Amino acid sequence: MSIRTLPGWKPVVAAALLAGFCALFLHARVYTAFERLRFGIVSTPLAAEAGAVTVPLPDLSRLTGQPAAAVLRLSADRTAPRVVRVSIGGAPPAAVPLAPGGEVRVDLGLPDGGPTAGDQVELTGDGDGWALTYLEVANVHGFSSGLFEFMIVPASARAANPAGVLLSVVLFVLMLSFSGAPVSAVPNRRLRVAYVAAAVLALLFLALVLAAPFVSDYGVLLAGHTFLVLLVMLYLPTVDGIAREVLPVLRDVLVQQVLPAAWAAAVWFFRTLRRIRTAIWRQRVPLLYLASAGLFLFAIARFHDPRTGFTFFISFGSQFEERLVPALRDVPLHVEPDSSGYDGQFYAQLAIDPLLLDPATGEALDSVSYRARRILFSATAFLLGLGQPRLIVHAYAMQNVLFWAVLALLMLRWFPARDFRSFCLWFGCLFGHGATVSVVKALPDGPSLLLLALAVLAVEQGRTGRAAALAGFAGLAKDSNLVWSAVVLDPNVLQRRRRWRRLCRLGLLAAGPLALWMLFLWAGNEFSNPPGGHRNFAAPLTAYAATWGVTLSELREGAEPFAWFKLLALISLTTQALVLIAVRAGNDPWWRAGMTSCALMVFLGPAVWEGYPVAAVRVLLPMTVAYNVVLPRGRGFWPLFVLGNLTVLPGLETLGVFKWPETVDAIHDLVREGRLQ
Repeated sequence: MSIRTLPGWKPVVAAALLAGFCALFLHARVYTAFERLRFGIVSTPLAAEAGAVTVPLPDLSRLTGQPAAAVLRLSADRTAPRVVRVSIGGAPPAAVPLAPGGEVRVDLGLPDGGPTAGDQVELTGDGDGWALTYLEVANVHGFSSGLFEFMIVPASARAANPAGVLLSVVLFVLMLSFSGAPVSAVPNRRLRVAYVAAAVLALLFLALVLAAPFVSDYGVLLAGHTFLVLLVMLYLPTVDGIAREVLPVLRDVLVQQVLPAAWAAAVWFFRTLRRIRTAIWRQRVPLLYLASAGLFLFAIARFHDPRTGFTFFISFGSQFEERLVPALRDVPLHVEPDSSGYDGQFYAQLAIDPLLLDPATGEALDSVSYRARRILFSATAFLLGLGQPRLIVHAYAMQNVLFWAVLALLMLRWFPARDFRSFCLWFGCLFGHGATVSVVKALPDGPSLLLLALAVLAVEQGRTGRAAALAGFAGLAKDSNLVWSAVVLDPNVLQRRRRWRRLCRLGLLAAGPLALWMLFLWAGNEFSNPPGGHRNFAAPLTAYAATWGVTLSELREGAEPFAWFKLLALISLTTQALVLIAVRAGNDPWWRAGMTSCALMVFLGPAVWEGYPVAAVRVLLPMTVAYNVVLPRGRGFWPLFVLGNLTVLPGLETLGVFKWPETVDAIHDLVREGRLQ
């Protein structure tokens, strides 16, 4: 029945009353969110003793300030009827009759303040033979979910997060505006009857819900979407009329505008996606280079500590902590407990006083004459740190990351981003253990390789004098780097007139910086203590052969998982040396640098072949790069590439990309379970 069918002023009044009723209901009985709280207290029967049962209430502080209800179940045996009085927290008791052998549910409203700490549920009967079988305290008596969602609550409960006054006023105005479609406008008689029946049912339900708290101890709260469904039922003729007018328009808009626009957007999207995919595929090799550089930087960032920065790279050991130079004793440093640390800790302290003017510097170093000869990158850290100890130590820790990045860019000259093979060779040079451990342990081997690469570039450009000078600077980083001076011995240089005079000039450029620095140290009596590094060299191939024997023995015993890394390093270095000897590319400066490293490898001592994998991997880092540069691109390329770059595995482990002991344990578990044969 439509209110506009009433004569005169009555339709307006009826519309206003209905809209006001719905707005009032929205404000008082509709919730947008309701947290149901139910606390089960008794779930096993408690038989009456001396005609009584007492149950202390637990902590119910979450119900504080909310109307709550207690739900009980009482049962009686078949002896005689009983009357049980239930009292909670000092509230007036309620009498509950129990029939013989019956069970009854009792819902009791609690005071508006909710139960308090120390309250008890007290039940007293006119005899024994009955029991309390269930007890819970909650802020609801019951609930329903789904399309018709509502909560049965104590009568004094109000809606949680109710609609505000403004929303109720807006609803009133809207309902008053859309209350005019008469039921008679619906052409189908049965549909008109259904509309009227739905409206009457919805109105009766809303009236009952609104009146429930005034005529009983219970109230009902409706969910917002349930209230919306009831509103639609009340205004079905209006909704039907709007739908008949709006749906054709929406259909026309959908067919004529939305669907064509959506189709055009979908076509554009998939075409764009295909172009992006094609562009990515075309640039897949450069993207591999970028992704690898990103992996390196991400791995490096994981070593940062908010307190000590990147000083983890320097590897200070607790055994040398008392000998730290005074300038670093107040600087937060990463110190490895129960460890002697590693070489970087001495070069970092040398960077504080590169001219060795403070006697405390000599006391902090394990061997002044040995460490002081390698002054170059301690001096660069001093300059980058502006002479401030706190800045110097962090500059020394991070400068190798900068040098690695520059080297990665420079290596694109020999491994351009053209194909997958070039990428693999570039990756093998920069992610092998020799390159990564130079960064993670702040050692001079990686930056020395950068100087060698610049020297090779100078030779390729015909600037042998610059190349000799760069080799001389590399000698200040490590005295053994002087063997790289062979890169300047281009056959064209040796065939020129007056070649001996030119060779002497090149020799002075290469050896002069280290010779002058050693004269300075000698003048300062820095060679008075025994020199270090006496185990770095040995008789030809003796230490190399001994390392093979020790490694194979460790693998047979299975005691050290990192022995596999040492085996990979030995295979890799051996492959590199054999291939370089076989290639014989005398015109290539990288080949000459690699061959000098091969010669150096023959005389390396036990100190360089110790550790996991071995220090020789970083000492012979130029041989790795030379190997990848001159490696033939024929049919045997991939087997030789893999064998010569096996140190990439320990290199990635050094960066923390994976943990080798955990990987070995996982493999052993798979073998034991029969999942890996």
